[in-house]
Amino acid sequence: MSAAITRNLRSHFATSMLAQARDFGHPLFWRHPGLKLVFCLAALGIASGPVKADSFASPWSGSASDKAQMRLVAGTPHMPGGYVAAAQIKLAGQAITYWRSPGDAGVPPTFSFRGSENLDSAQVAYPAPQRIDEQGLQAFGYRSGVTFPIAVKADDPAKPVRLRLTLDYAVCDNICLPARSAAELVLPQSGASTNDNIITEAEARVPIPLAKDDVAKEIVITADPGATSLRWVLIWKGDGPAGDLFAEAPEGWDIETHRLADGRFALVAVQQPLKALPPRVPVQFTLTGPRKSYVFTLGLDLPAQASTLGTK
Repeated sequence: MSAAITRNLRSHFATSMLAQARDFGHPLFWRHPGLKLVFCLAALGIASGPVKADSFASPWSGSASDKAQMRLVAGTPHMPGGYVAAAQIKLAGQAITYWRSPGDAGVPPTFSFRGSENLDSAQVAYPAPQRIDEQGLQAFGYRSGVTFPIAVKADDPAKPVRLRLTLDYAVCDNICLPARSAAELVLPQSGASTNDNIITEAEARVPIPLAKDDVAKEIVITADPGATSLRWVLIWKGDGPAGDLFAEAPEGWDIETHRLADGRFALVAVQQPLKALPPRVPVQFTLTGPRKSYVFTLGLDLPAQASTLGTK
């Protein structure tokens, strides 16, 4: 039998076998599409070789056809008992997920490390969000994916940490659906991580805290006593252009932010508590920019007549 005929028979055999698996709906192939290639190579007598797993990353949750997948990644360890990890979310197409303060619509993510072993603490950092229009509603979040850095501290530095994460979040495309993903990773791993760049880029997107003295020098805020509702103007005088501003107010308050021009933003209280108001309301702000983002807390002074606006 000629070599050409042999190759044709092998090709026909591989194609036939894949078709049979597809016809019978074998879940092995649909949940792991890469196995189709491995199966085909095996049928053709070609050795594919073992696929080496990344010890610094967990497998992606779910399947490649899901709207969202999540995994844990770890950076190169530099200090015994203290590790840098991250939860990486991959979203299909133009799907979005939400920041800790999701805006007019959406659900913030919830991180649970229950079931972890030798874990003292796991601190999640949030990259600066984007303002996303959702059919006239303003959502704050991330499009196409996001990586949340996690600072991990071991209870006993001499022992490894088994980090287990269950992440509840929302994924919105044409419709919004709740998602739950789980992953686990053992820290530390030996050697150098191939995921250092992923974590470093995510950390660079986390807002930098502004010191109290810097806030006094770089932020000017004034109330508008002539406005029909509680309104302020915030001016950014620091280095670099200001892109957007997000406000996180105490419970019972909802403060909208609107970009004006040249680092100026209007703040409008669209909801306030139905009780006597204090003379000052502490609000945490996130100011985003093309190179750096900042987070700081300011007290919004209320006009004297506003102290009774919230009472019935």
